[in-house]
Amino acid sequence: MRRNRTRKRRAKSHKLLLLVLLFWGVSALTSITMLNWGQGIDGQRLGEEVGKQYLSSVFPVISRNAGTDIREPKDSESEPYPQDDQELNMYENNELEPDDQENEGIIDSINDGKSKVLIYHTHATESYQPVSEGNFHSVEEQGTVREVGKVLKEALDAEGIGVIHDKTLHDVPSYSKSYSRSMETIKRILDQNPSIMIVIDLHRDAASYSGNKGHKFTVHGKTCAQFCLVVGMGNENVDKLMEFANKVNQKANSLYPGFSRGIIKKEYKYNQYIRDNYLLLEMGNNQNRIEEAKESAKYFAKVLAEIIKEMQ
Repeated sequence: MRRNRTRKRRAKSHKLLLLVLLFWGVSALTSITMLNWGQGIDGQRLGEEVGKQYLSSVFPVISRNAGTDIREPKDSESEPYPQDDQELNMYENNELEPDDQENEGIIDSINDGKSKVLIYHTHATESYQPVSEGNFHSVEEQGTVREVGKVLKEALDAEGIGVIHDKTLHDVPSYSKSYSRSMETIKRILDQNPSIMIVIDLHRDAASYSGNKGHKFTVHGKTCAQFCLVVGMGNENVDKLMEFANKVNQKANSLYPGFSRGIIKKEYKYNQYIRDNYLLLEMGNNQNRIEEAKESAKYFAKVLAEIIKEMQ
């Protein structure tokens, strides 16, 4: 009798486990299908996306730099924007809402027609420690990439280099439209400022694929955040983009060994086709403290100052 009871209990446990796994499997497939409906995702990629989106729901901070892998562009033309960005689902569920009046054309600069550098943020709400709410996204400027951009601007100003810093929140309320919105900003500012030589889209990386540790190095006795550069391989000017990224990468590590983590190649465009001297800059990650990223911005200004001298 006891053996029969034991067998029945085991059978019930196995059935319950099977039902739970079946439920989550169906939920994941349904979610991915709905998310990608109308975005042109084919059957071959659907299986890959299920895995990506499932991982993103389990590990809540994953960025365009996941795995720091090098992926070659597809045979067909790459999508201009990373619509399957793994951070999209968790981010939009936070329902961040900016003040529309305060979010229009926020420029921390004087438009004098002599600026050499444009700094803006496609994902302007990305934040650092200790600002961890909203999966490390905040509409407040404090603790975000906008604050790092402000320090970078001030450091470049001190070098005698004019900068336009746009702090528009391109990623709220819709994260998936971030790149299309930021392109409107880029075009407007470049049309008004033909003197701009370098365009910087300043982000922060995510720590999920780094053992949840910040990217750090030490310079002059100070702990700073490392940076990396992302190049969209779907751009027609990819050779020029890589040439410029390599120049910045080499200059940074020659001035401050260990400053750069390298160049990440991705299949998308990230709006980089707009200029050859375009940097998608990821300064640290969400496990770096904001102070570390701000300190790095000061040294990155030194790197850019040297680059600009060589360009003139």
